[in-house]
Amino acid sequence: MTSMSLALPFEKELVVDLFAGGGGASTGIARAYREPDVAVNHNPIALAVHRANHPETAHYVADVFEVDPIMATAGQPVGILWASPDCRHHSKAKGSAPRDRGVRGLAWVVVRWAHATRPRLLFLENVEEFCDWGPVNENGQPIKEERGRTFKAFIAALSTGLPANHPDMPEVVQSIGEFVPVESLVRGLGYNVEWRERIAANAGAPTIRKRLYLVARSDGKPIAWPEPRRHKQPTRKQQPWRTAAECIDWSHSSRSIFREKPMALNTRRRVAKGLWRHVLTSPKPFIVPMRGTSDSHTSTHGVDESLSTISAGGTHHALVQPVSAPFLTECANGSAQRNFDVQEPLRTQVAQVKGGHFALVAAHLTHLTHHGARSGYAPDEPMRTVTCANRGEQAVVAAFFEQANGGFYKGDGRPADAPLSTICQSGSNQRLVNAYLVKYYGMHKDGVSLAEPMHTLPTKDRIALVQTIQVQDTLTPEQMAGATRCAAFMHEHLPEHFKDPADIILVGGYVLVDITLRMLQPPELKLAQGFDKDYIINRGLFVDPETGAEEWRPVNKTDQVKLIGNSVCPDEAELLVAANAADLIHMYRRLAA
Repeated sequence: MTSMSLALPFEKELVVDLFAGGGGASTGIARAYREPDVAVNHNPIALAVHRANHPETAHYVADVFEVDPIMATAGQPVGILWASPDCRHHSKAKGSAPRDRGVRGLAWVVVRWAHATRPRLLFLENVEEFCDWGPVNENGQPIKEERGRTFKAFIAALSTGLPANHPDMPEVVQSIGEFVPVESLVRGLGYNVEWRERIAANAGAPTIRKRLYLVARSDGKPIAWPEPRRHKQPTRKQQPWRTAAECIDWSHSSRSIFREKPMALNTRRRVAKGLWRHVLTSPKPFIVPMRGTSDSHTSTHGVDESLSTISAGGTHHALVQPVSAPFLTECANGSAQRNFDVQEPLRTQVAQVKGGHFALVAAHLTHLTHHGARSGYAPDEPMRTVTCANRGEQAVVAAFFEQANGGFYKGDGRPADAPLSTICQSGSNQRLVNAYLVKYYGMHKDGVSLAEPMHTLPTKDRIALVQTIQVQDTLTPEQMAGATRCAAFMHEHLPEHFKDPADIILVGGYVLVDITLRMLQPPELKLAQGFDKDYIINRGLFVDPETGAEEWRPVNKTDQVKLIGNSVCPDEAELLVAANAADLIHMYRRLAA
């Protein structure tokens, strides 16, 4: 435990961060106001990282119940108390595993601090299920009929008082009875308390992390809830949500999914579904030129649009080289199997494995040098195929051969069972196009043959083309092998959309030649959580408990991910403190001037 001596003017009320972790709340508070005076956490690695980023703060490496609030604050007044109790045993991510009463009861320490130090402002952050906090049975399972009972008792203890005969009073006394007299619990601490669920993307972080925030005041002033900085569906004068793509380091290499030891079946299936939704049928897939990795090399053109020339560092090149069309997948949640666009905010990142680890999947596409792949329609087709620009709720499929050794002849399409035309020495000049109709609406999940009448069309244009084409004369042997492997992969794992085997998948003017996957790295997750780029997460400043000597040590990747997943989004802390502590902030700036 670290001791300290505070010599602050009385007007400078202290800032305390309980359950401080790696410093998300502290960072947000510092942005809006100033650095915290006290940080408490039981994890030495977390506080080593916190110390590295907040060296002016006094750090207590101890269980929160072991720290005496009066000693930690040297008896000085507290302006802001922020608490983020462990949320694992409240969260739905815990599944059906037993809950630990001790962990679920950690929030009672907030009542102890509120009683001892009487902070002007109290903030608490937790998962939205914290409102369901109630007793558990002998098996550690929440009692459904008593859902929310303990949360209401917690609010009552902070505000109007907890009846002496309340069924949760024994638990409260067991947790904090020696520090808070029962009379004070019955009388209540007199705080005005409000709580709301908030989404971090609205506060400006590129993640849709949803958390419950509780604000309590003892000074009689109204509680303020800040308006969103950004919006999911912005109006003309509003800013949109930030995207996961902003956080990704495109220079990191990814590994092909085609490995000696195959990935899990669920993962392969999820990748196939993600490719279908976010690359093959997306109206505007996110495209990254593989020749460059700077910000200027990132494009959101659709692969079937005219791609403009991109300039980077004075070097101009047209996007006719290989490109990557990435999306994100949640690897560790086998039940949900969620995929999402990199142009959306990152999903909630948590510390535990279940539901918390995200991977970047990329479809690597090679541009075809022969244009005109959409020519040569068979004269007996029920309708002309439509280009990928009209992706949506249906996709077209048929089969014909098309000659590619020069000009394309009107009506040159051949039925699939017709003989091939002449094969030149340079390689096959045949293009095998497989097409079928896929509906995205209603209950029909399989492809619809073009021999059938057109199914009911919605009022908007909803036709998309997914083509599988054999074009050996425009690909290297390695590219052709990769393209064939990708086509077989999609046929195996997404047969409802790829009913028949094919050699190549064509997206606009590009051939799918590889699919890669890599986990998002801590620097990327850190940015998605709302930390600044220079926030230290890969090392910490550790203190020898015997000598007090400080030493820098590395923090491994597993612990980095845990710290990020457990952290408060700094943007949320910044907005909430700025909105509710305006008078403290004004006083501090006046004294500092």
